[in-house]
Amino acid sequence: MRAGEAVRAAAWVAAAGMVARHTAGAWQLSRTLTWLRHGRQAQETPLQSGRPPEVQVIVPVLREQGHVGAALAWWRQTLPVFPGMTVTFVSTAREEHERALLSETVSRSGRLSASQFPQVAARDLNDLNRARAATGGNLTVEAAEAILARTPVTRDVIDELLAAEDWPRIGHLTYPGLGRKAAQINYAARSLGPYDYLAVYDIDSRPSRDVLTATYALLSSQPHGPPVVQQHALHVAPHVAPAAYPGRRLAHAFVRGSATLQTVWTLRREIPYARRYHHWIGRDGWTARAKAGLSQPVGHGLFLRQNVLTEVGGLPETTVLDDVPTGVRFTLRAIPTVSVPLVGAVPAPDSAAEVLAQTRRWFCSYLDYPALMRAATQEGAGSVGQRCLISAVAIYRGTAWLAAGPLTAVTLAAALAPRSAPALRVTACAGVLLASTVPVLMLARARPGPMPARQIVRDSAELLAAYLLRSIGPWQALGAAVRGRHPTGTASPAPKTHRREGAPR
Repeated sequence: MRAGEAVRAAAWVAAAGMVARHTAGAWQLSRTLTWLRHGRQAQETPLQSGRPPEVQVIVPVLREQGHVGAALAWWRQTLPVFPGMTVTFVSTAREEHERALLSETVSRSGRLSASQFPQVAARDLNDLNRARAATGGNLTVEAAEAILARTPVTRDVIDELLAAEDWPRIGHLTYPGLGRKAAQINYAARSLGPYDYLAVYDIDSRPSRDVLTATYALLSSQPHGPPVVQQHALHVAPHVAPAAYPGRRLAHAFVRGSATLQTVWTLRREIPYARRYHHWIGRDGWTARAKAGLSQPVGHGLFLRQNVLTEVGGLPETTVLDDVPTGVRFTLRAIPTVSVPLVGAVPAPDSAAEVLAQTRRWFCSYLDYPALMRAATQEGAGSVGQRCLISAVAIYRGTAWLAAGPLTAVTLAAALAPRSAPALRVTACAGVLLASTVPVLMLARARPGPMPARQIVRDSAELLAAYLLRSIGPWQALGAAVRGRHPTGTASPAPKTHRREGAPR
């Protein structure tokens, strides 16, 4: 095969794949929007009478001092509406350990940037750069420690705020170990008294009363309640002032496009995955198992019945993240999950560096699958066939993520190249429109009020840009793993970024 023929064949594969994948995505998006519309109509049903379920809300925190006050205020306003619900913030001794690691790493680094150190707050990073410049590039560990120590640890911030006022049904625990979020949650689950459900939220989660009401209705819908209830959320782009420099404007456009992309993924992938799993997981036979796919809970708005948490042995503590690995445990044990038919909102990253750091972190779940399967084999969880099926699904999803950006780029090039054959150009243009414009139009129709044509064009272009760059973070994570830098254990700081200052919108 000649080089030109190989290029045309690759372009056809990319364009046809884009059309097929995004046509299926548009169909799933339409189904999800219909499901959500019916869920909103069903919200007229009041809360069930009788004893409400006892729900222990766990909010694990690592280095989010700037969000604690807003989170406390939010939960204090919310708790009176939901009897039986209590909230516990769980800080961790790992924060001090990571400060020591960061001090050593910063002192050895030749460059201090937000992309290199997403764990460091912007103010501290500026101070570190100034101190480094003042010493001729020789920043000592002691100087770095002194700068990082100016910010109080999250544990002290929580204690100070709780001591200043009366916070009914809100408490605080400090996990004494060096584990990550899952270890904090498991520690709280062991430390708290009996409860019906344990719910997990992030520090910047703000579940609306409508979403919580719908959740409580599901928790009360069965004599003992469903084993697992999952909320879903759309990603809201941060509000930023117009940038003066073209580079900054492009970065802001990428951030907005990435938020839209994650919202689209939630609506046409995450929710359909969850609904399909719920529909098929309780049925017998390999066909049902294959159609069920993987349980894929997310790390916020997850409600676990206490006996289910005990059955799965708690959340996995040896992986970078806990949500997808927890879904593996659900799938191997055929534990059903139910999705709340309403969506909330969570703040999206506010910088291009944080977007890339987030996608690197998320892709680590796929890199953890071999270890998860080895652990499942040792525990005797599931059959060999089930573990192979789960591995195949994970390989497909991870490969699709790695290929998303390159395939989009090849398809766009085929659509724009003057030498493309007419049929190829039409197919490529269809793929680009299905990926960018069609989701924006469908979301616009689902929102109240008209959307200006100019905004549709802008949102479509930003979504396309996000698709073009979608695979950068996963490839970075894969490259780090190949070099032996997969971020597990305590030898390196958690890849979680430092949340931006102030309360989320």
